[in-house]
Amino acid sequence: MKRHTPHRSILTSSLLALSLLIVSACSQVTGLSSGGSDDKTIKFVSTNIALYEDTTKVLADEVAKHGYKLDYKFITDGPELNAAVESGEADATYHQHQAYLDYYDRQFDGHLVAAFDAFVDPSGLFSKKWKSIQDLPNGALVTAHVDPSNYYRPFLMLADAGLIKLRPGVDPLSITEKDIVENPRNIKIQGLDYALLPKALDDADAGFLYGSQAADIGIDFSTALVTETKQNQSPDVIAVKDGQQNSEKIQALKEAYQSDAIKEQLVKSFGGKQVVLPAW
Repeated sequence: MKRHTPHRSILTSSLLALSLLIVSACSQVTGLSSGGSDDKTIKFVSTNIALYEDTTKVLADEVAKHGYKLDYKFITDGPELNAAVESGEADATYHQHQAYLDYYDRQFDGHLVAAFDAFVDPSGLFSKKWKSIQDLPNGALVTAHVDPSNYYRPFLMLADAGLIKLRPGVDPLSITEKDIVENPRNIKIQGLDYALLPKALDDADAGFLYGSQAADIGIDFSTALVTETKQNQSPDVIAVKDGQQNSEKIQALKEAYQSDAIKEQLVKSFGGKQVVLPAW
């Protein structure tokens, strides 16, 4: 989470803790109405970040046009959001990108899938010291988001720029410094919590930021030393329990989200600037 982000927040909850979350999700996710699978209410949980809250409120209006009510709740914790869907307390959750969802399912034996793509929040490496990625000196320090579902991103960007070479076939979600097989400039990568990444730019040679995060602190995305390639981007998704992605409810939710109204809100949430991109 992110950003933003619970879907970019660190997955440090233990298996036991997550199990307790799933068991107790019904009591934790209060405010959602009950109802059968054939009713006209879509139980929806999202993170309490402005972008998600803004688009969820617009989504509620769009869902109504399809004959449904969006019963939504904002929650901070990413694993708790996923646990609500795992337990059946919620129909869908909106807070994470695909890589985070993949990591969650792998780490916690989850059964969630992306019902559809929401938006892309491009990322890049930024610097207050250097104008070009090729200017990075010997021993350069590059900061990364320590969350395993995001940590790999600077590695791939540095590899694409030709500054390091990674072990062939390495799984992005498991990349560490040990997977660097060539590093002629002895570049060091330091993982940091999401909230610390902007401040770290004062000391690091280069640092990872999402486009939305850069915009929040007044950095123009066009000034990035290098940006993530399209094939390596991980779109934010709306996730459901496997088997529910083709239900009438979720198809109505998809049509409502992938609308002009949501496109407009994605721009409005950043003061009229196109920071995040519709992923449909």
